Amino acid sequence: MGKKRDAILEALENLTPDELKKFKLKLGAAPLREGFRNIPRGALGQLDAVDLTDKLVSFYCEDYGAELTAVVLRDMGMQEEAARLQGVA
Repeated sequence: MGKKRDAILEALENLTPDELKKFKLKLGAAPLREGFRNIPRGALGQLDAVDLTDKLVSFYCEDYGAELTAVVLRDMGMQEEAARLQGVA
């Protein structure tokens, strides 16, 4: 696995089940760079941290996936997790 993929996974594994649910909701509404599209909400449904990491990387590649994860975490008020993730990215 790539270093950024590992960092995304670690950040998502540190979320509680309710926080992970909130992350998925905010991810679906996050503004994206041109040329990218949101992951369909139905595709996020029951994904755990491992599967969600895979989905993020397959949709956005490692670099942008890590950046987007940090943006969503920051939007959730989880500055420390976002900073730790961006330290790797």
